Parts: sequence; C-alpha cells; structure tokens
Amino acid sequence: MWVGRLQRSWALRNGALLLLWLFVFKIGALVEYTHDASVWFPAAGLTFASLLLFRFSILPALLAGCVLSTIYTVHAYDISLGDFQILKAGLLFGLAHILPYAIGANVLRVLIKRRSLDMSVIIVLFLVIAAVSSFFATWLVLPTLVMTEMMSPDAVASTWLPFWIGDMAGVMVMAPFFVGLLNWVQPGAFPQLADLPGLDQQTFNARSLMKLLLNALLLVSCMLLAKVTHSPNSAFAIFFLVIPHMWIACSESAFLNVSSVALSSFLIAFWVHVLGLMDYVMVYQFAINVIAANTLFGLAIPSLLADNLKLRKVAFTDSLTQAASRDLLVQRSAQEITYSRQDAKPLAMIVFDIDYFKKINDKFGHQVGDQALQQIAQLAQSLLRPTDLLGRYGGDEFVLLLPHTELGAARLIAERIIERVRQVTIAESHQLTASFGVAGLQADDDFERLFRRADHALYQAKLAGRNRVCVAEVEHQQALA
Repeated sequence: MWVGRLQRSWALRNGALLLLWLFVFKIGALVEYTHDASVWFPAAGLTFASLLLFRFSILPALLAGCVLSTIYTVHAYDISLGDFQILKAGLLFGLAHILPYAIGANVLRVLIKRRSLDMSVIIVLFLVIAAVSSFFATWLVLPTLVMTEMMSPDAVASTWLPFWIGDMAGVMVMAPFFVGLLNWVQPGAFPQLADLPGLDQQTFNARSLMKLLLNALLLVSCMLLAKVTHSPNSAFAIFFLVIPHMWIACSESAFLNVSSVALSSFLIAFWVHVLGLMDYVMVYQFAINVIAANTLFGLAIPSLLADNLKLRKVAFTDSLTQAASRDLLVQRSAQEITYSRQDAKPLAMIVFDIDYFKKINDKFGHQVGDQALQQIAQLAQSLLRPTDLLGRYGGDEFVLLLPHTELGAARLIAERIIERVRQVTIAESHQLTASFGVAGLQADDDFERLFRRADHALYQAKLAGRNRVCVAEVEHQQALA
C-alpha cells in the first residue's frame, strides 16, 4: 500500500527520498577520516540513481538533504559559522554536489534511450560517467567548502584525491544498488532497466545468504591480516574479494550482485574505522572501486550469453522451417560419426524431399510452397527422438541424422513419416507426397560419403515412381565409397 502512495504522491516520494538520503549520508559519516573526506560516500550513489530514475522531480529532496547534512557537519566538527552562513553553505554545497551527477545521469539516460547498446557497453559508459561526474563534483564541492569557510585552502591539495575516490566509490558501488531499489518502488521510471535480468528480484535464498557470508568472512580475514601484520603489502589482500564477487556475479541475480558489492563496501569502510587501518585507506578505496567495476562487468555475462545463444540460433537454425541449418547438420554429422565409431554403435541417415515441389510453387505460389515445407518439417520433427537431428540441406531437401539406429530401424522411421505426409493437404485439396532415401554408416564414411549414398537412394525412389522409401544396398554403398 505504501509503495502505491509513493508512486502517486510527489511530496511523499520526495519526503521518503530525503529520509533515505540522510540515512545514507549518516552511514558515510561514520567512516569519515576528516569532515571533508570519507572512505566512501554512498550518498553520491543515491543522488546519481535518483536523478537517473526520477530526473529533476526529486531535486527538493536532494537539496534539502545537502542543507541538513551541512548543518550536521558544522555542529559535529564545531565549525564556527552563523545561521545564514550555514544555510548559504548548504545550498552551495547542494548545487555543487547535484549538478555534476545530474549532468552525468542525464547523459547516461539519453545514451541508453537513443542507442541500441549491449549491457557491457552500458556498464562501461556508467563507469566512465561515474568517474568523470565524481571528479567534477570534487572540484566543485572543494572550492565551495573553501569559499564558505568550511575548509582550509591548504587542505585542498591533500584532500582532493581521497575525496574523489570516495565519491567515485559511492557512485560505482551504491548507484546500481539504489537503481534496483528505486526501480522496485517506481518500476516504470526507466523501462530500459528491464534489459538487466534480475535487477527487480529482491528475494534471497539460503544459498545466496551463504555466499554473502563466505564473502564477508574472507573480507574480515583480509583486513585482520593487515591489522595483525602491520604491513602495507597485507592490505592488498582485500583484492581477493574479486573471486567471490565474480562467483556471485555468475550465479545470482543482478540485485543480489549489487547488494553484495554494497555490503562489501560498507564492511570495508566499517572495519577500516574499527581496526584503525587509516594508513591503508587509499588501498581500500581503490579496492572498493575495482571490486565494483569487476562485479558490474560480471552482470553483463547473462546478457552476453543470451545474445550469443540468439546468434547461435540464427546461425544454426533454418528461419523458415526451424530445422537445423546445413552448417549445423554437417557439424553434428561429423561429431556423431566420430562417436559412432568410438562406441561401435550404428548410425543412419535419411534424405527426403517433397515430390513435384517445383510444380507446387508454380501452381499455388511460393507462399503455399513455404507452408508445405513448414508442415513437412514439423511433422518429421514430431516423430523423432531428442537425440535425432532434422536439418534442411537446401530447397525442399531435408536430412535426418539418426544416431544409434540400425538401417532397418531407420527405414521404419522413414515409413512412419511418409505415411503421415500422405495425410497432409495444401491449398485445400492438393495432397503432399515425399520420397525417401536411407543409408547406414560404413567403416570409412565421412559426411559426404554417407550423404551421397542416402541421396542416391532418394534418386532411386524417384525413379521407381516417387512416394516411397528406398534403402541404399550395402554392396552399392561399398562400391560408391
């Protein structure tokens, strides 16, 4: 019920987003090592995600969040500013923080909507835009802090890099998580997100939680190692988190992936603070960004696999009859011939075509001819086993590849098909018939030799009057071979 109210009410949506933004800001503030920089700034990710989904309708919430966070910072760090100066500083901080992310989010939105982009390309664009947007946010916010007397000019040189990396980590890590969360609240805000399978799947099972737990245990172990050894080199052990995150990326939903990265980034920031690992803070900041980027590319794997399967289907499937293409037929035949010899199992091939197919096209038109091909292919396919293969060799000629099938059994299959073909009529009254040639695999056969014998048997069937099955004689097969 409350989700429906948020969807309908602009005021409620802004109010809820303001509360969420302040909560996220507070989480980031817990791991600040100065009032100007944090291990990671998750509020930047929420700003980017909300601008991407809702554009400028949520500006009041974002601007109010920036003002209230400025008031908190002034009081938390005992900065001497008057009320008007605090309000001015908050508004200027809001503009400096929001503007770069508004531009970046709008650019990403336009690119996704106007171009047909693969998920991998979208991820690259997001990562580049996140880095550039956070860089410009850094160089707008820091001068603003100096101008409003919330920061010393001398601190800019030592602060800008960790400030930038912290903001960039916030966007790279948290923006995908908040996109999934906000898209669940407002599913129609950005329809293109439907191309990312599982982004709206918020349910976790026991196996998913086990993976998150193992990832968290590895994370804590790596950080304890840095604490115990007091070695800068030990801090780099945190990059081992790439392994479990890729495991999760390849086996879980998109939302669980971005949630796992968000959890890891929070735990890294938390344990840096608890264990006093500030000397290695830049290592951990870069690790958060690398793990996030690596995981996001992992999200593209299901999409790439789906695209490859589609391309494979196009390449290996005849578009008219949905039978295997000639290329797939030749490849599978070579494989099955090899398996047949290795296992000492029989293999048979049937070649058949529609009788007087050219006359059908001439008399009834190519559309009716296409329908005849489709009906014959569907009929033959319905009588085959899962291990058999039906392929369209060309024109109206089809090939059946029958592994583990003796010559006599192959003839019975051809007879069953021909009986069913005789029951098919096209153009309301024209009865279809077909001719079949059957051949069995011989000792020195390859695809061409086996096909040539089956095709010769088909030719014999046509000479004998069509509408029948002919089997290549063993003696004749050996002579041709």
